[in-house]
Amino acid sequence: MDPLTPELYDGEVASKVREAALDGRERDADARDRAAGRRDDLADRREAVLAHREAAVQALLAAADERDRQAELRDRRAEARDEAAERRPFASQEEYAAAAQDRGRSAVDRFESGVDRDRSASDRAELMGLPREPRRRPSGDNA
Repeated sequence: MDPLTPELYDGEVASKVREAALDGRERDADARDRAAGRRDDLADRREAVLAHREAAVQALLAAADERDRQAELRDRRAEARDEAAERRPFASQEEYAAAAQDRGRSAVDRFESGVDRDRSASDRAELMGLPREPRRRPSGDNA
């Protein structure tokens, strides 16, 4: 075995220093990649939550529209019952009772249509409080 000459020794030290620097850069790059992966995972989860929220918003709007449609049908039915009650002759107690029953049913229909309209308006008002567009953060290593 030959003893190390200063030239060989200096070259070996320099190569070890270079190798250590490259290892440090690789560790830094791996750490950046892991951080970017975590950010991407968070962004994916956030997108899934927003997609779920959008589906819930659309379901609420559809339910509100359906309640409005039902309210309109109840209002029409109440009007028809009121007209039928007005046309009934009041010659007997039975006819008077039937007309009163029709008026009572039309009052219930009007009440229920009001409840439906209130609920649909409440749902829409609640949705107006939600942010329309999700806030996006810039993606990349500088985020």
